[in-house]
Amino acid sequence: MDPLRRAHSVKFGGHMTYPSLLWSGTLAESREREPAVPESTIRDLLAEDDIRARSIPFFRIPCRPEEIPARQGLILRMLDDPIFAERIERLRTALIDTEQLFGEIRRSETEEEKTLLFVPAMNRFFALAEELADLDGDGGRAGEVGMFWRGWLGNVANEAYRKRCRDVLSRHESAFRLKIHGSSVTAFERKNDVRGELEKSVRDMGLEDAIPPVRPVQKASLPIVNGFAGVYGDYARLAESFRTDCEADYIGGQRDITEAFLYREELEFLLDVSAYFRKLREGGYPLCCPEVSERREFILNGAVDPSLLRRNVPGTEAVPNDVRMTDFDGEREQFFILSGANGGGKTTYLRTCSLAALFFSAGCPVAAKSGRCMPFDAVYTHFPANENYESNGRFMDEAARAEEIMDAAGENSFAVFNETYSGTDEKRSEEYSARLADRMWGQGTFGIYVTHIHALTGGKIPTLAAVVDEGDDNRRTYKIRRVGETKSSFARDILEKYGLDGDSLSLRIAEIKAKKGGA
Repeated sequence: MDPLRRAHSVKFGGHMTYPSLLWSGTLAESREREPAVPESTIRDLLAEDDIRARSIPFFRIPCRPEEIPARQGLILRMLDDPIFAERIERLRTALIDTEQLFGEIRRSETEEEKTLLFVPAMNRFFALAEELADLDGDGGRAGEVGMFWRGWLGNVANEAYRKRCRDVLSRHESAFRLKIHGSSVTAFERKNDVRGELEKSVRDMGLEDAIPPVRPVQKASLPIVNGFAGVYGDYARLAESFRTDCEADYIGGQRDITEAFLYREELEFLLDVSAYFRKLREGGYPLCCPEVSERREFILNGAVDPSLLRRNVPGTEAVPNDVRMTDFDGEREQFFILSGANGGGKTTYLRTCSLAALFFSAGCPVAAKSGRCMPFDAVYTHFPANENYESNGRFMDEAARAEEIMDAAGENSFAVFNETYSGTDEKRSEEYSARLADRMWGQGTFGIYVTHIHALTGGKIPTLAAVVDEGDDNRRTYKIRRVGETKSSFARDILEKYGLDGDSLSLRIAEIKAKKGGA
């Protein structure tokens, strides 16, 4: 089941009113959004070791324009502020512990058991609220969420319940040294036992999914529960009264506190994506947060394919390319035909652009030096199928998948096609390819179509080409240029490589003058 749609084990119902950390509006409103990016796009672009499966659903729901810079700010803060990153990890741990304790309440078979666990569970929730209230700063929506929870804790009714909870627990702290349903927690904190240390080590290694989500169930016998209530009768009465009043206000209805556990998925997304982009940064890959453009454009400077890191390619060796797609002021250059020799970098360029579009739409940094982009409502990819088909079967599959994308994509979508219709004869491939490219370009969809069919190049649809060095036995340069500027652009790259371009020469002249002046 989609993690963003899954039912929580401790969900009691009601309506969420808590502000989301990643989306504008509340947690409830964010759960009403439907995925727009197909699963096939995720399979084509993201490997299992890139982003953990639990965070993939966030990439399938594009951000609204105002949400992109806010989420970018949060992720950058995770990368640049280790104290903030540690706070997010602690908050996630607190959410797990609190959710587990409320889960044990749900699994309790008697009202007496529920009463025993309810007070320490609420105490844990108030501690969680304090952690949420500590969120601050300018990074994204953290400050807004922190402000909400500071107000929540300062509310007269909430403050009264919090004091009442502490008063009840303070009378019988020692009474909670027992295990109910296998819990290894007391009324206050998890014991710092060997298991806890092992869990921390496993999380640090990124193997958190190996930790069992729920500890083995050990049911407390009814005589033990009744015996506890008999020995601590005054506590049992106070706890029952507290639970009766508290459940009416906090469990179900408009203020259902258990809905706050949905923050866990948002925190895990922040932890997962920051870990991914931290690896890119450490690998020498450029990272930037493109500006949100009000114009129809997709502009990237010095962009590279981040998936090259999987092949142990250092960022310093990844060949950067510029991306310029525009559709305004009568200039319709938002969809391109990309042609060139095999091994020239066409597929790498395709992945560079489509990953940047996907990451930007999800409010993440992209692997480029700078950029300015419009928000996309969906990202579509069409790569050759891996299955073994007879020639006609493969063509029918490719044609069906391409047709789905053409029907779904609109003027605010991004779509890439890699050697589509290659499973048929040249004549039919050219016919279908021309129809696809013309439709994508005509309806304003942004994207690229990689093909070897030269008949498609040079027409109304702008063309890109993989550049080769003709003076060096047609050596692949892995540079992609707009046809018509290829030679001059390649010459510019050579000048930049050897420091002979205008900017480099001006800098060297200034340095020489400075040295002479200081002599």
